[in-house]
Amino acid sequence: MSTHLHNLLSGNDPVPRIYTVQQAFGLPSQMKIPGYAPGHPLVPEKNPAFVWQPALVKDLIEWLLDPSPDPLWITGPTGCGKTELLVQLGATLHLPTVVVSAKKSTEPDDILGRIRLHNGSTVFEPGVLLRAYAKGYFILFDEIDGYPPDVMLACHRILEKKPVVLDSGEIIEPAARVLLAATANTRGDGEGGEIYTATSIFNLATLNRFEKWVMDYYPPEIETRIIQTALPELNEQAIVCMVKSAKDIRVAFEQGSCPGPISTRDLIRWGRKLLLSAQRTDVKPLYHAFDKAFGNGLNKHVRAALHKILQSHFSVPAP
Repeated sequence: MSTHLHNLLSGNDPVPRIYTVQQAFGLPSQMKIPGYAPGHPLVPEKNPAFVWQPALVKDLIEWLLDPSPDPLWITGPTGCGKTELLVQLGATLHLPTVVVSAKKSTEPDDILGRIRLHNGSTVFEPGVLLRAYAKGYFILFDEIDGYPPDVMLACHRILEKKPVVLDSGEIIEPAARVLLAATANTRGDGEGGEIYTATSIFNLATLNRFEKWVMDYYPPEIETRIIQTALPELNEQAIVCMVKSAKDIRVAFEQGSCPGPISTRDLIRWGRKLLLSAQRTDVKPLYHAFDKAFGNGLNKHVRAALHKILQSHFSVPAP
């Protein structure tokens, strides 16, 4: 390996550490799961408002305890917490985490690396993905169905956790343990693409390399806790009504009468705006905050119908 490449891949390795399920996730279990000691600069920050859903924690534990976990593909609607779940896994277990965000213009060289001129010579400069792969960092493909299919074809060796041979003949060896995961609004097979535009269809060879999960919006009791934790000053009954309203809006989306579902992220935004506008008399704060968070992204007829949903739960007349 060239000195240049060696320097790019060098650095302090994270120190392995074992945690119990109770230490990591707050569930009553002394089962041991692997992680790293705190202190690495690539470990994500913990979100104090994040709430672990026990069923998802059990799935994560099974995945982590697999001797050779397959890359993980989590499908779910926008804003249901897919990416945050994985980022908070990294924060909880102190996993150095590299999030590779997708866009349609991405080319394989953008994430794998490029040949560059260095001191008069051409050298291959590996991208962040290859560096993370060699170091054993947690690699997260965010919104993977936004990638052009050829990008993921170029990553097949990484998804298989096999050595990657560069054009120069140099070899990038994977770390002893590599965790790879991806989030997506679709399954990558075209299903749901009519709702989430500009998503890609991948061939079976790519999709077959992933373990598949389906994630939905959190159940009402968990979503209520998330909002309460994020906005402790918000009235508890208001939060309950917000979550009930969200459930009805999602049903409206499934029935085709609303162009999109309301996310947990939208609910927290709604709560923030409601707190800020609560004393205003020139508007109805409940609806004004809702429209800023979600309603103004819809046409006026749909927005009026959603206002009726809010009215049914809050008993506050719609404007």
